[in-house]
Amino acid sequence: MLTAQRYQIILQTLTHQGICKLNELVNLTDASESTIRRDLDELETQGLLERIHGGARLVTHLTSDQAQNDREQLNRSEKEQIARFAVNNFVRDQQVIYLDSGTSVQEVIPYLSRFKQLSIVTNSVTTALKLSEQNMAVFLPAGHLKNTTKALVGSATLAALTDYHFDLALIGTNGIAVTGALMTPDIDEANIKQTVIKNSTKSVVLSDPSKFKQVAFATFATLDDISQLVTTKLSKPLAAQFTQTNIKELS
Repeated sequence: MLTAQRYQIILQTLTHQGICKLNELVNLTDASESTIRRDLDELETQGLLERIHGGARLVTHLTSDQAQNDREQLNRSEKEQIARFAVNNFVRDQQVIYLDSGTSVQEVIPYLSRFKQLSIVTNSVTTALKLSEQNMAVFLPAGHLKNTTKALVGSATLAALTDYHFDLALIGTNGIAVTGALMTPDIDEANIKQTVIKNSTKSVVLSDPSKFKQVAFATFATLDDISQLVTTKLSKPLAAQFTQTNIKELS
């Protein structure tokens, strides 16, 4: 098992349980005690857990869903900069594009009107309404409406999206771990993001720097699973830890 995979298992176990024992992690990863001890030392250095006698505990508070209106106002200028870059570099005429319910993703909407014959699929009711105001072709899957994010989720949504293929998917995230794990607080939204990424020719995650080193309940992908992550300039400590080549920092 790769080191990054062990890290992900350790962090996911801590996310679910808060505390886990060394022998439990050995069994979950099929690694030696000395290997797991080294992993825990490294993750403690990264500030993601705290070593305790016989194991470790999570020290990062889990991110949670916030109301749509509250999230729209956070880091607005960074989100707009990221959205402009994404549209200019990834959107082309006649594409089938998926836009998820993230507020960073919604910032691309004003820049889409110049393109011809776009077909846009989204699970966000808010995004769909804004697109319709620009007379754009937009498709909403069936599903249960989640009040906090105004997103359609659940088995019906997942079943519909499984049958679609996208030229481009623009995805938001609530957390980005040093291991490369991309996370969201809701398991239903994680399943949807995972399916969309799998069914997309190109998948791009849009995130401002505040999401880095945040931990949420469910992992939907890793940086290795996506085409690119676009963010604004990271601080020097963050940039030193996040060295993956598909992270694009905007100056």
